[in-house]
Amino acid sequence: MIKKTINFKIAVSVIMLILIACVSVTAQSSENALKVVDSMALKMFNDINNRDYDAILDMTHPKVFEIVPKESMKGIFKSMFEGNEDFSIDIPKVTPEYRISEIFEIENDTLQYAFVSYDMEMNMTFNKQEFDEASKGTMVSMMKTKGIDIDFVSDNTLAMLMRDRMTIILKDNSTNDKWVMINYDPDSPLFYQIIPSSLLEKAKEYNQNLMLQSKKESED
Repeated sequence: MIKKTINFKIAVSVIMLILIACVSVTAQSSENALKVVDSMALKMFNDINNRDYDAILDMTHPKVFEIVPKESMKGIFKSMFEGNEDFSIDIPKVTPEYRISEIFEIENDTLQYAFVSYDMEMNMTFNKQEFDEASKGTMVSMMKTKGIDIDFVSDNTLAMLMRDRMTIILKDNSTNDKWVMINYDPDSPLFYQIIPSSLLEKAKEYNQNLMLQSKKESED
């Protein structure tokens, strides 16, 4: 009986050691992944500030280019940041304060992901259009529904504050286990074609919690 008791205690001790080791490895793996995500977030903002379109595209989810060719996407970026005959956008070259979630995993899947959230400011100038007081009010209301606060600097230029923007940084089989990024855009059919439904649900929930927290803070 004593021998059986000793053997049982040894078995329990071994199991505990294995569990502790597993927890330690998982924590270390998550910590390393968080460092990678943080460095990618910082690089993303630096590349935007430097208008390094190729670097931004290299970090983008590869499935995007199955729908929109990379060169076409680069042209869209250039038009957005450098302006065109219809409008121009001025994004300050700053690194906003950003927040990173914990590293999440989809159960029984190879998908790992994290959410990077931040506020973004920019000025937008319409080169062929001016707004009267009525159309300004309509624009303010319309943008408000998209979570964007605007203030008209002139009749054709508006300052925009986009709160709780969110970028998803992830890796799975479709990215060849490489960390990539894609902006959370629930209004874009492109976004829905690329992101698996399991992640779509988690992203929507996380984004709603962000907006709820911002509302609570504004009411305090």
